[in-house]
Amino acid sequence: MDNIQNINQQNLRPDLQPKVTGFLETHSVIYQFLRFACIGFLNTGLSFLVVNTVSKFLNISQGWPYGAIVGIGFICAVIQSYPWNKTWTFGGETGVTLWKNVVRLFSVGALGVVALMFVVVASRLSAPAWSYLIFLAAYLIMEEVLWKRFGFHLSNWSHEGHSFLIFFTVTGIGFFINSGLSAVLSVHIHLTHSDLDKNIATALATGVSLFWNFVGYKVVVFKK
Repeated sequence: MDNIQNINQQNLRPDLQPKVTGFLETHSVIYQFLRFACIGFLNTGLSFLVVNTVSKFLNISQGWPYGAIVGIGFICAVIQSYPWNKTWTFGGETGVTLWKNVVRLFSVGALGVVALMFVVVASRLSAPAWSYLIFLAAYLIMEEVLWKRFGFHLSNWSHEGHSFLIFFTVTGIGFFINSGLSAVLSVHIHLTHSDLDKNIATALATGVSLFWNFVGYKVVVFKK
């Protein structure tokens, strides 16, 4: 990761990096949205892995029972989302170079994308539940590696009950948006076969809930 950063820094024009960095620092919402989007991929990857693991073990692929399973995946993603967004997206991080930010964005987003690609391929192949479980375990290990690589520590938090309450209120609304839309769309989407159709429904619902969450986190939960 450090080697990639050093190579990119050498290839970048000396006068360009300060300009780009200055622009992004004066428009912090861009940094925040990019980080949130990458964390969104990370959270979505976890959610899809959990949903597919549980639904395959229980042999459930549509309707309100499936919506409830999506709710479980969403809750797992929310638990993961809070430390990442509090520490990285809205944490006021300073002293990090442009290219280090680029590498971090790519690393976090890529992990989520790889998980989603696995789900798509495994769905098309009707892979067994144990394959999702193994990949889920590997995914969580890689996420822990990234967290420590970034130098983040949960002990640095200033825990405030009021902040947690607002956070879970905002994400709770997102939960009902995600779960409800997944339940409805999973019944009406019939494009391929059940394994892939349920993931298309979940993807559409997740996109709507992610937009809601960013606005809520930015304006209400982590406002400065």
